[in-house]
Amino acid sequence: MSQNMPPNQPGQPDNGTPQDGGSYGYAGANPYYGQQQGGAAAPDLDANAPTLKTADVQRMNRKALLFLGGIVLLLLIAAFFLLKSATTSEQKPPKVDEEVISVPDAPVTTQPPPLPPLPPPPATVEPIAMAPPPAQDDRPRGDEAMGEPRERGPSLLERRMSGEGGSAASGGEGGSEIPAGDQAYLQSLIAQQQGGGQAPTKVEREQVTSAQPLYNPDTLLLRGTYIRCVMETRIVTDVPGFSSCVVTEPIYSVNGRRLLLPKGSKVSGRYQNNNTDIKRVAVVWDRITTPTGLDVNMASPGVDNLGGAGIPGQYDAHWGSRIASALLISLISDAFKYAAAKNGPESTTVTQGGTTITEPYESNTAKAMERLANQALEKSVSRPATITVNQGTIVNIYVAKDVDFSSVLR
Repeated sequence: MSQNMPPNQPGQPDNGTPQDGGSYGYAGANPYYGQQQGGAAAPDLDANAPTLKTADVQRMNRKALLFLGGIVLLLLIAAFFLLKSATTSEQKPPKVDEEVISVPDAPVTTQPPPLPPLPPPPATVEPIAMAPPPAQDDRPRGDEAMGEPRERGPSLLERRMSGEGGSAASGGEGGSEIPAGDQAYLQSLIAQQQGGGQAPTKVEREQVTSAQPLYNPDTLLLRGTYIRCVMETRIVTDVPGFSSCVVTEPIYSVNGRRLLLPKGSKVSGRYQNNNTDIKRVAVVWDRITTPTGLDVNMASPGVDNLGGAGIPGQYDAHWGSRIASALLISLISDAFKYAAAKNGPESTTVTQGGTTITEPYESNTAKAMERLANQALEKSVSRPATITVNQGTIVNIYVAKDVDFSSVLR
């Protein structure tokens, strides 16, 4: 059933069935049905629609064209000005500030004031004639006349040395003995005076140092080289023992050309802690074995990262155990004393003046416990502190002596 078709009324036949020889029953429901059946023309719905004439269409087309043309013209003008400004900015040379050259005026020279007149030259004084020197007696004297030369007496320095030496040999009353170094120095001075500058003595030669070249620098491990290694074992200074570490950085020769100690070399050493007041461990590393099969013997100390002697570690002075042991024994001794004074018999003493003195009972056990407390305190005080260096700690080794690898490296 269509939307435009009304439903059947009760008592009326179905409109969808033909009636009266083939016609449907739409006449009663649709008023336009009869007109369509009668052959009337269908209404023209577009008859009253507005229509544009040709002149109006042309007028609108001209306005649209003019509007589009104006927009295109404005775009062209804008593009022209943009291109012009871009080209002029590229071609225009930068403005250079003009330098102003100013020539200073020549200095005005002023005439210096006239110099004062020179003083007259001093009058020449004739030199006084010197008296002739006295005539010397060239005649031979005493032994010289007999052909024997005269012996020269000791000098002042020799007399002083002989006088000081004699006083020292005779006991040196009021004098002091000359040190051996001063005697050698004085003897060298005398030798230089008498011999006209002889060679220096042994003492002077020992004070002079000389430079020498480094032999085999390609295979020389120089003194002062730092070897960085990581601890392989743990150090506890309660008992002296041995330790080892592994080199973490390769060590080269003094000129950096040859590899002497490869990474992974093992360093062995020993440690001890004799001083209880220092929070460092004295470790001496005396042997290095390399993965390439080299065995290097050396005695070098362990240092910290800044070169300080010793390896720092965890310091434990055992103050807790020291105080706890002495305190425990003292408490036990006090408990015995208290129990003896409270429950033990008292001793009474009468003096000559008639004064009565009552003393509590003294327990021997309390005295023994007091002695034990003193012994425990002395033992705990004398116990050295413990320094612990855990495994994995990075330490440094200071090479204390030159090591030559020329016999094992070719």
